[in-house]
Amino acid sequence: WYQRRVRGSTSTKEVGFRVSVTPLSLNMRLLLSYLLTTLLAVPTLSSLKIVSTPDGNLRPPPCALTCTGVSKHNDTGYFAWKQYNKQTFKYITDISECQFAATPSITATLSGPTIGEDVTWCPAVYVWGNHQTRGFYVFTVGESTTGQMVSNRCDVHWTATGYHC
Repeated sequence: WYQRRVRGSTSTKEVGFRVSVTPLSLNMRLLLSYLLTTLLAVPTLSSLKIVSTPDGNLRPPPCALTCTGVSKHNDTGYFAWKQYNKQTFKYITDISECQFAATPSITATLSGPTIGEDVTWCPAVYVWGNHQTRGFYVFTVGESTTGQMVSNRCDVHWTATGYHC
């Protein structure tokens, strides 16, 4: 509201308009409250906790990432089972899709058929040469042949844990 002098008069007259700002509706306040709570709580709800890394550098918990995959027993070419002395090894395709910012910690195990008459034996393995984007190798711990690895249908199940930021 404001006052203005009416022409030809010594008196003033109130003229103008009133602006009314209504408070946010209850639904809008609830929505904003929910969004704020979600934004603040989500980083603390992460169930993945990394306590050490190959490079020794820890990063914020929201940057933690687990990426998994399976390399099949019947892969061919560069990704097939190969012989090395009395062991076999397999190159696991590049893990660049995981988008790790540094070299992750990698765990690998072998698994073959486990039901019916097709139950087979797959040896233990260890990971060698892991890199943040280029992938890694798995080597069998004991003696094995490429024929055994393929006929026993030993697939490599791997998990890489690290940071994407």
